Amino acid sequence: MKGYAVTEGYMGLVEGKYMLFASESDYREYLED
Repeated sequence: MKGYAVTEGYMGLVEGKYMLFASESDYREYLED
């Protein structure tokens, strides 16, 4: 799990690419699926 906060939300690393999520918790939920 890797990412950083941005103005629009949270950039999370998914399979080598950064995707924009609404928040860090959204990113965590996405990875758990």
